[in-house]
Amino acid sequence: MADKIASSGGTVGADADVVADLVPKPGLTPIDVALARACEQVAVCAQTENRPLTDCYGAILRENVIAAINVPSVDNSAMDGYALRLDDIAAMPDTGALSIPVAGVSLAGHPFGREMPIGRAVRIATGAAIPAGADAVIIQENVTVNDDESEIRIEREAVNRLRRGDNIRRAGEDVTAGNVVLAAGKRLRPQDVAVAAGQGKNSLMVAKSLRVAVFSTGDELAVPGDALPPGGIYDSNRFAMIGMMRAIGCEVTDLGLLRDDFAVLQSALGDAAQNHDVILTSGGVSVGKADLLKPVVDSLGEIHAWKLAIKPGKPLMRGKIGDCLVLGLPGNPVSVMVSGLLFAVPLLLHMMGARREDRTPVRFGVPAGFALKRSTGRREWLRARLHRNGNGQWVALPFRSSSSGVLTSMVWAEGLIELAENRDAVGHGDLVDYIAFAGLQAF
Repeated sequence: MADKIASSGGTVGADADVVADLVPKPGLTPIDVALARACEQVAVCAQTENRPLTDCYGAILRENVIAAINVPSVDNSAMDGYALRLDDIAAMPDTGALSIPVAGVSLAGHPFGREMPIGRAVRIATGAAIPAGADAVIIQENVTVNDDESEIRIEREAVNRLRRGDNIRRAGEDVTAGNVVLAAGKRLRPQDVAVAAGQGKNSLMVAKSLRVAVFSTGDELAVPGDALPPGGIYDSNRFAMIGMMRAIGCEVTDLGLLRDDFAVLQSALGDAAQNHDVILTSGGVSVGKADLLKPVVDSLGEIHAWKLAIKPGKPLMRGKIGDCLVLGLPGNPVSVMVSGLLFAVPLLLHMMGARREDRTPVRFGVPAGFALKRSTGRREWLRARLHRNGNGQWVALPFRSSSSGVLTSMVWAEGLIELAENRDAVGHGDLVDYIAFAGLQAF
């Protein structure tokens, strides 16, 4: 279980600085402040496990990986060609092309095995060890080989271009033994796992999967596949939440749909809190008569956060029951996805020990292909995609509707335009912050 007070490395101050000049609407909390406080108050899970390398993709590394060996382990050739000793070439008569006998071959895994004889060349393959004494490799395209491959001929122009170290990869050039090659807290990508394999690792110490219970509330909801009652809608939020949780490596328990009934919710949440690290739900977190999640959590535990200065997704609850974190996302489907991606996912990654940079969305400035006026006080995300305009310039375009009930907008979109709390207008060509879905951890 993981909601005990723990330090998060001082993220509160850093995030608070970001929003110091942004004034939210009264009674609302800026998302940066809310997330920083959550990361300070919610502990990094202590549980770890040694997992086989092929099961580590997407996992959070929980210990530094120190290089045990140099990579490359020896000086080796970057190209197919011939290893040479440049001092030998410098001593040869300057009479045009040079003819040099070939003393042998160095192949990857099968080195030449002795010092290169003076005045000779060694045929060498890419990745093969450089013979002792050689200090350059001339690529095979720049030499002419006789019929029995016992001698090569090099034109003087090609010789004059050679420099010490040409086409040689030095030992330790990629990785130096003793250095940290993978830092604890890193979310492991294929290239990271490959680096670990290159150090001879066959397993890594990673965070155990968080146990997350997911459910939806709302008497108007129906299970996909069942008959749709009059005025009802099929539950889609639960599938979005399950997908986001699984994408970051969580072990998900699907509790299905729960009725808008205090006793039903109280019993389900109380039971789930006993054997899960997180309870994630959508709906029931506003202030309507049927919005029961807040009083239910209050009756079983405590509420830590309520109402964020964001759009979509203002009614977003954080609380706990015992040691189990409870996150209540809004009921509208776009609000579920946006608040899930930008609040719930970063918080759960923190719980698994992810570094700040591996749980912070990447934003980059893109010219706006639209104009907009808006009220200030809430950070807003517009579903968007990049489009090449008539001048060949990439610009950000928002979806035609800002309604948080239009889930197909998330299918159309390829990212989000982020508008700060104090930004009241966007003009054509103004830079806006763009967050690509491809750069988010849950995609």
